[in-house]
Amino acid sequence: MYKLGILGVGKMGGSILKGILDKSIYNKEDIIIYTTNINHQEYYKKMGIKISKDELDLFNNSKIILLAIKPQMYEEVFNKIKDLDFNNKCIISLAPGKSIDYLKSIFIGSTIIRAMPNTPALIGEASTTLYTTDKNEIFYEGKKVFDSIGKSFILDKESQIDEAIPLNGSMPAYLYYFAKCFIDAGIEYGIDPKLAKELCCNSIVASADMILKSDEDIDTLINNVCSKKGTTIEGLDALKNNNFKESIDSCYKACVRRSKELSK
Repeated sequence: MYKLGILGVGKMGGSILKGILDKSIYNKEDIIIYTTNINHQEYYKKMGIKISKDELDLFNNSKIILLAIKPQMYEEVFNKIKDLDFNNKCIISLAPGKSIDYLKSIFIGSTIIRAMPNTPALIGEASTTLYTTDKNEIFYEGKKVFDSIGKSFILDKESQIDEAIPLNGSMPAYLYYFAKCFIDAGIEYGIDPKLAKELCCNSIVASADMILKSDEDIDTLINNVCSKKGTTIEGLDALKNNNFKESIDSCYKACVRRSKELSK
């Protein structure tokens, strides 16, 4: 019995596997994977990772199974493994819209974890939300998988998986767009593109770090940058006058709404 089975080793599955190996959460001998991608098979085989012969083999011989495949592939896979015994196993789903109740109806007797990591997993800096109805020993073993790629946060309610997506799952895209807009504006003023990117991104990283480390609230941090009739307050007023907050609110609500639609 392998300690961990990973179904799908694309960007997210591959990032998680890399984090597990880098942090020595499991040894290579403890892991089995399955993917239909021949290049991925050859790559991981050379690394010494066991490749299962099919999905049935992976589910049958793994204690913790990470579903890192696309949600639209779930039904096809589930039909292949519906007669297996899942008692004392842990199933981790990365799919939005697949509820605990639904997954428990498939994997009867298992501990189910819903997880929502984000793409900074690629550099070991993911923020992952987790939800389970069974905070048992195998759940905390499964949680270590996500601690290996960044930080993980246990939610109080399953609905928060959807409601927190704008804050972690989708946040990288929103920040990328925010940064791109400022970088593009700087370039229009003749600032070198590389310099514009470094100034913007280093400022974002350091400012986010200040939010986390400072004893002051965010409003105070904002005021600390602003001087009366200065440049910062002028730009901030332009954001407010052009419905910046309202745009963020709309973005957040649209993201949550779509996540909940996927669960129906």
